[in-house]
Amino acid sequence: MGIFSEYVAEIEEVFIEGDGRFDIKVDEVLSHQKYLNFLSRRWLKNGSNRELIAKLHYENLNPKDNKAIRVVVNGGTVGYLSCEDARLFRERLEKVGREGLIVSCHAMAIGGKRTWFFNKTDFDVCLDLPIEKL
Repeated sequence: MGIFSEYVAEIEEVFIEGDGRFDIKVDEVLSHQKYLNFLSRRWLKNGSNRELIAKLHYENLNPKDNKAIRVVVNGGTVGYLSCEDARLFRERLEKVGREGLIVSCHAMAIGGKRTWFFNKTDFDVCLDLPIEKL
């Protein structure tokens, strides 16, 4: 038992396997393009489809939305679930008594196409997360 164990609550983490559709689009990725470029290795002539593992964290103290769900890859934020998806995600976890649970799932960074010497398309991030089945 560690020195801080009585003060820090462990949050359980679970991996949810999707169906391979990657149909949940992550919002607010524009402000995280440099990090997405780093994760995807670089902008390429034909773009990139890089599979990653994302973790979804409750962000109750977010000043814009106290129901926000932050999407994290390799320790860095890549965006947020849409307001609608975040509320559905929370509702599903609360219904089964697992509020606050950190959920991991497959994610895909898509885009990053170099269209000209200085011109590049932005990356998008999509999650393979069957929220309706939680």
